[in-house]
Amino acid sequence: MDLVTRQREERRERILEAARLLIADRGYDAVTMRDLAEKSLVSVPTLYNLFGSKNELLFAAVEYYFADLVGNAETVEPEDGLARIISLARTLGRETPRHAAYVRSMMGFIGSASDTGGINDLVAGQLSKEMVGALEQMQSKRQLVAWADPRLLAGCLANQISITTFEWARRELRDEVLEGAMLYGTALTLLGVARGKAAGELEALVRAYQEVAGESMASPRDRRTASEEG
Repeated sequence: MDLVTRQREERRERILEAARLLIADRGYDAVTMRDLAEKSLVSVPTLYNLFGSKNELLFAAVEYYFADLVGNAETVEPEDGLARIISLARTLGRETPRHAAYVRSMMGFIGSASDTGGINDLVAGQLSKEMVGALEQMQSKRQLVAWADPRLLAGCLANQISITTFEWARRELRDEVLEGAMLYGTALTLLGVARGKAAGELEALVRAYQEVAGESMASPRDRRTASEEG
């Protein structure tokens, strides 16, 4: 990478990190391009040249956030598809509460805005992309039924994770049970098409986190009642 390209990438990362901090502090709607320019030490025209618009910057921020999360995933054997998927679910469950203000702001924006279909697709697409190769590895090792389409299955897993994240963002799930809820949903989605040792590992995860799943499926009123009784 030449010097000019490296400087451009460093500037882009600085802008995206500034966006993360400002969105966490103020919420997406309250952040202006001028705020971002001042925080990242660039001009407003530079922001538009790099990203085109505030929404495009949001798209880039989502990609940057997921890339950072994946980078924090536990190290597993690259050829172990199931371990890669479980590691991703575990990482999302563990790391999301650490970026609570930012993630809640992003999820609130995605959930309330009328023109964010592309962002929804991006979130699901980022998750799916991380899982397709892992599912194909499982299939090649006969840990997954031959008729299962890895891309469709990856989409189902991504949707499950997105739903769980939205529940957490609405405070329907406590921070300390998010990881278990992620693992339960991921394992249960895969269990029906898994085979051999993989099926046994997934069943063990489902059994281990059933109680957490019960909390995630309870109504807000049920959770309040249980909390008061406890």
